[in-house]
Amino acid sequence: MHRVRVVRSFYDQSEPHVGKVGEVIGHWGADNNQEGRDGFMVQFEDGTVVGFSENEVEDASDAQPAAEDEQAAENPV
Repeated sequence: MHRVRVVRSFYDQSEPHVGKVGEVIGHWGADNNQEGRDGFMVQFEDGTVVGFSENEVEDASDAQPAAEDEQAAENPV
């Protein structure tokens, strides 16, 4: 499973997902978007699927979802 974290937003559809981690479920490119941008189709825990350009995400394969990371920071062991 390849997971990515949304680290910045260059497009409106990306903005609500900054900081979230999702699973890459496919390629997002000229064959399936009008602007011809390259990137990833990412699915989040709630089932939402969004296309992100490559410069909006970073690898998070070993990371947990952001909500769990934030909770851990608030309640250190």
